[in-house]
Formats: sequence, C-alpha cells, structure tokens
Amino acid sequence: MTSSSLIETLKDRYGYPDDALFIRTFPGREAQYAAIPENLHPTLKRYLDSEGIRPYIHQAESFHAARAGEDMILTTPTASGKTLAFALPIFDRLLSDPNARALLLYPTKALARDQLTALEAIDRATGAKAYPAVYDGDTPRDIRPKIRDRSRIIISNMHEIHHILPWRRQWADFFGGVTFVVIDEAHRYRGIFGSHIALLMRRLQRVLTFYDADPTFILASATLGNPEEFGSRLIGRTCRIINGDGAPQNRRTIIFYNPYERDPTSSLTTEVTDLLTAHVKHDIQTICFTPSRRMTEIIARRTREMLAGDPGLADRISAYRAGYLADERREIEAALKDGTLRGVISTNALELGVDIGTLDAVLMSGYPGTTLSFWQQAGRAGRSGAESVVTMVARYDPIDQYYMHHPERFFSVAPEHAAIDMENPMILSGHILCAASEIPIRKRDEAYFGSDLDGYVKALTSDGILAVTAKGCVYAGSRRPSELISLSGSASGGYRIMRGGVIIETMDAAQAYREAYVGAVLLHQGESFIVRSVDREEGIIRVEAMDIDYLTRTLSRNSVSVDRILTSGRSGGFSLSSVEVTVTEQILGYRIVRYDTVIGSNELDVPPLSFSTQGLLIACDEEIFSGFADPNGALHAAEHALIAAMPGVVICDRHDIGGISTSYHPSAEGPAIIIYDGYIGGAGLSAKAYELIERVVTLAEMIVSECRCIDGCPACIFSPKCGNDNKPLDKEGAARLLLMMREAIEGCNPMR
Repeated sequence: MTSSSLIETLKDRYGYPDDALFIRTFPGREAQYAAIPENLHPTLKRYLDSEGIRPYIHQAESFHAARAGEDMILTTPTASGKTLAFALPIFDRLLSDPNARALLLYPTKALARDQLTALEAIDRATGAKAYPAVYDGDTPRDIRPKIRDRSRIIISNMHEIHHILPWRRQWADFFGGVTFVVIDEAHRYRGIFGSHIALLMRRLQRVLTFYDADPTFILASATLGNPEEFGSRLIGRTCRIINGDGAPQNRRTIIFYNPYERDPTSSLTTEVTDLLTAHVKHDIQTICFTPSRRMTEIIARRTREMLAGDPGLADRISAYRAGYLADERREIEAALKDGTLRGVISTNALELGVDIGTLDAVLMSGYPGTTLSFWQQAGRAGRSGAESVVTMVARYDPIDQYYMHHPERFFSVAPEHAAIDMENPMILSGHILCAASEIPIRKRDEAYFGSDLDGYVKALTSDGILAVTAKGCVYAGSRRPSELISLSGSASGGYRIMRGGVIIETMDAAQAYREAYVGAVLLHQGESFIVRSVDREEGIIRVEAMDIDYLTRTLSRNSVSVDRILTSGRSGGFSLSSVEVTVTEQILGYRIVRYDTVIGSNELDVPPLSFSTQGLLIACDEEIFSGFADPNGALHAAEHALIAAMPGVVICDRHDIGGISTSYHPSAEGPAIIIYDGYIGGAGLSAKAYELIERVVTLAEMIVSECRCIDGCPACIFSPKCGNDNKPLDKEGAARLLLMMREAIEGCNPMR
C-alpha cells in the first residue's frame, strides 16, 4: 500500500475532533548543483566523474572555504551529503601533501565505523594512501602503533582524545601533520557536556600548536538558532556558517496526533503501538523513536503481539537501543537496509546519520525535546526521494500540547539556541589539571583557558596538585587527571552509581542529592534501579535493578541567595538579572507515583545541600499584584511555566533547571522568581535564557493562557518535579502576570 492510504486510514481513525489530527504536506525539491571546483586535485575530479557525482552548492562552498583555511560550521539537514563536504578538502590536501593528516571526531562508535566505510571507498578509488582507521576504546592494542604511524585519516571520539592527549609523544608525527579537524554532529556538545568538550578542544589545539600544527576546523551540525556563536565557543575560533542546502528533498507529510483531545486518559505507549501496527500493516517500513529503553522494549513487544496473527509481519519487528552488542546492532541495521525488517523501535541511538538505508515513515513517541531532534529524526525517512510520512504523537506535556494546539507555530518557530559555559570553575580547573599533565602551563595559555588562569593555577598549586618548574606549572597529583575528569559530568569526581561492582553512571553532588536518596527510583538507559545505600564520604551510590512500574519524586524546601549580579535591566515594574547564586536544597521526603497517581510517601532525614550555580532573577514590584486573588499561587505557577518554556528556546531538559518563587526575596526587595541551573557551577542555561528572555516569557505566557483547562494541568502549570506538591498554584494569576511581564519586556528588552 502507499503512504496516501495510510494517511486516509489515520484521518478515518483519528480525525475527530479536528484538533486531534493536524496534517501538512511539504513538496519535494530538486537538487541544486555547483560546478566541480577548478582547483580540485585532478585525481578527485576523475573520481567524481567516474562516480557520476556532482557536488551540491553547499559541498562546493565548503570545499572553497576549507581550502582557504577558514574554520566553518556546516548546518545543513540530515542526508544532505555532509561527508563529501569535508571529504573533498581533506583528500584534496592529502593528495597534494604527503605529510598532511586529518582527525575526524564522531559522537558514537557506530557512526565512526559507518563513516570509515565511506572514506575507505574514496581512498581506494583515488589511491590517496590515506589508510583511514578508527582509533577508539575498541581498537586492539597490538594494531594501535601501526595506525598512529601509517594512517593519515584517523577517526575517533572525544572520550578517546581526552585520554590520548597525555600520551602526546606517541602521537608526535601524526599531530605534527594535522591539517583538518572534523567535528561531526557538533550540536550534541552542549550544556555541561559541551563545556567539557569546548575545553578539550582547547587542550587539543594547545598540543597541536606545540607540534607546529594549525589545522582548519570543520564542524557539521543540525540547524541551531546560534550556529556561529555556538561553533566559535566550542572550538575557540571564529566559525564561518555554511547553511545553503543544495541536496534534493523528498515530498514529506507531517502529522501531529494529540490523543488527549480524544481521550484525556490516553496511554502514549498504547497509542504509539497502535499507530506502528497500522504502518506495518500498510507495508510502510517505519522507524519509531521513543524517549527510553524501557518504552522501546515495551512497544516492540506489544507490536509483535498485535501482529501475532501474521507471523510474516510479527517476526519483522525489532527494538534497537544502547546496550545491545555491536554485532546485534549491525544485524538490525543491515535488516533495515535490505528491507527484511518492516518496523524498528529505537531510542535516539538511530537519530544520528548511521546508514540504515531508505525508510518510508518515522513515528515519534512524543515531541523529542527540540526542533533540532525533530528534524533529525524526521530525516531518517524518504532518503531515496520517495514520499515519506512523519507522525508525532503528543505527550501530556506543556511543549507537546502547545505545538499540538498551534501546529503552524511549530513550522515557523526559530531553532533553539545551544548553550556552552566556559567559566564553570569545577570543569575549568579539571581541564587545567589535564592540560598541565600534557604540557607545562604558562602565562600564554590564557589564550586557551581565559584571563583568570593565573588565579586557578595559584589555587591548584597551593593545594599541591600543581607544581612550579622552570618550564611552567606541571601536574603533581598521583592519578592521571584524565581518569578523574569525566567528560559527561562534573569535574568534581562526584558520585559513582554502582550496580554490584560495576559503575553504571556518575552524578555530581547536586544531582545525587536530588535524585539518589535511599529508596529513590533511578532510570538508566530506560531500566529501573532502586537506591539501596548512599555513602557520602566515598561518593558511592549502590543500586539494585528492579522491574517496577512506579517512580519517586522528592518533597523539598529550597532557598536561593544571590551572590553576584552580572548584568541586569529594568522595565515596567520588572527587573531582570543574570546572577550567580547559592542554592540550598533540603529534601523532606519523597512520593511514590504510578502513572501520575501518588500511591505512597516516605519521610527522609538527610542534611541540606548547598552549591553555587548560575541563575536568572526576575524581581517584581509589589504594586503589580494589586487585584490578584492569590499572588503566591500566581508567582509559583509562572515559575513552573517559565521552566516548562525554557526547553522550547534553549536546548535543555526541564530537569536541568530548578526554580523558586517567593513573595519576598532580599535581593529583589519584594516578590521574585529565580530560575537556576541544576548543576554545580552552572551550565550556561540560565545565562542563555537571560539573553533570550523575551522568547522564554512569550512562550510561557502562551502555554498558560491558551491551555484549555480551567484551573491548571500538567500541560501548563503543574510540574512533575515540584518539591512543594504543586501548591499553591493560580493559573489565572500566572497568565496575567506573564502577560504583564511580556508586555514590559517587549517595550524595553534589557538584552537588546
């Protein structure tokens, strides 16, 4: 059957009420080609001619920019030919200069090996003798020296670079010839992770400079709201943006389905399973994205059960997620490519550009959190030019419901901004230690680590972790700093979550305090674990895997003191400030929740936790609340709405952010809302929200004022992580307060 028949089936099944189903079709587009560059190496010209390849306009532009030595960020959609965009300048240089080398960095091992195949094919066809190779944790030790000595293109990942930089002498020949560094899927390096990677890139450049290498950086990214700023902060160099996409686009139909318009008690899992079953029965090869490993397995099992009457279909359904063995994942990828599988249910592990062939449809279990991820996932279907269908099923969540009620706004909304904070003191000090173990730290290294480097060095020296030598400050600790610093978390060492004798995750102190108390349910890669003990001295949290159907949510009392105002503005009864704060959290107990219903509670006796972070202070004049029925409820509900809106503007999750509201705060000398980063030292999220405050407040006001509930619901002002049990809340007051805030900011945005 065709996608048209599926769409008609969906209309018949879900088309009433009208607001439950939104359908929009985008026409296809022909490719836009450019001439083969005149200055391209003759061997590459012959290769393109023999393969019948004509470069798209963005591929040609990338070649010219890279050949001129311009650092760039390429922000074209999925399946637009980014690999060739950086392969052309790399092979052009390798064919011309026998000493040239290239380092390509990918976020996953699967993607790295997928790209290896493509680069090996070009190498064989051109005779460049680049000998591309993957060098990561899976590379056998006995062949590593050969790769370092022979390969002129090395493919790796950030974690591997973090650990090989201290061994720079083994890499001297390769590092000395590096002329290109490619960072693929660069948008993944944001928030706390991005802060680590940005400093890692400065460490890499510092080592390359030591060996007289000055490479050109090529970043490939999905569409961002701030690509030039983001790219420049990630690598510490000005990036040219290339965004003119010349790749052809297939005809695509986008469907938004809101089951809660039809039945407020709907189950997302059931609705997605029904839809996937319909897709497969219509012989439409489909990938279904889910937010967790647990949901992935549940939907796969239930879909097979619904297709049990037709073994020819039931046996062609598979789950795909992290945790599967590499061979198993490759078998699934191959079965997708050859059409054996008709439906695969995946976490975002398949959101990246691993080659899985051409699919007919994409099904999303809820809004994936950002427009960036939405279009990444949507791009997995229709790659051969055939028509594709993309269906998103909404959750009962503020952003999901907002776009369901205003789908046209989704297609016109500006992409979210990605935040990178270069000043988190814990992360910065950790990477300074790493850098000192690689090359002695000197005054000139302020170019990499900022003007406050001297203060950090003095503090670390007084602690005995750095030592002063004639050549500069060197690392003096007993363990390698690269083993102590985790790129995915805080540089503090934090807490280790142990299952038996195996570390399954790390958390910084703030996260561990908030999420890993005794009795807490933790989710890791979609699996459930119960915390059995917390050793605060050793930083060890011991957990037990349990197959359970409930979650835990804390009851807490928080206070926030403002330590420093970085910048501020005032308009119409509101003052907005980007601030440094100290957060003190006191957990009182936790609730046991099954399917949003509280089924029990327990008290906890744990000491309070204080940590410094970044915040956004919104101070309100008391006169604003004249005529409000419940000023505290209005403030509290507005705080929840602002936190819910932030992921629609800044790439983050609402669980990355905390907040308080109060009728009196000393720093505001009156009513205030403070939103803060939930990470020690901050992650740049609140600071970015301050820059984009007009967009954040506008979205929050729309979420509240346009929600169809009467007194508030999870789609507007209820928060799943509220420490005060969602009390008090005043929806009408919040809508009024946010409207006044929006009008004041529109009249005089302090950030303009």
